[in-house]
Amino acid sequence: MKHCVSEIFAERPKRWGLRGDPFLWERLEKRYDTVAAPYPSEELRRGIMQELERLFGKAPSAGEFCFVPEFAKKHVGMSTGGISADFWLDTAIPLLVRRLERLNRQATGNTHT
Repeated sequence: MKHCVSEIFAERPKRWGLRGDPFLWERLEKRYDTVAAPYPSEELRRGIMQELERLFGKAPSAGEFCFVPEFAKKHVGMSTGGISADFWLDTAIPLLVRRLERLNRQATGNTHT
């Protein structure tokens, strides 16, 4: 069975950092929709960091957030369009890397490591 990296985005986190985070999650899911697994986990990490750097205008640091106008939705509160560096650095990226490593094992038939 052929696997795509976008599979690691299928299950959404139960909690987000800010209201723009789900929109970035969806953007990344689409970005990796045609990328076959196995795929290097360091490449995934690098790709997500590049997208964060593009949005933040620099490498994001703990405690920072940025506003992304295209992620802003009307009537959802003050944090609409906000991307949380803490969520991506501490939660989302480690979660996605773990999921990718598991998917890579499935894609290669090596489910015992």
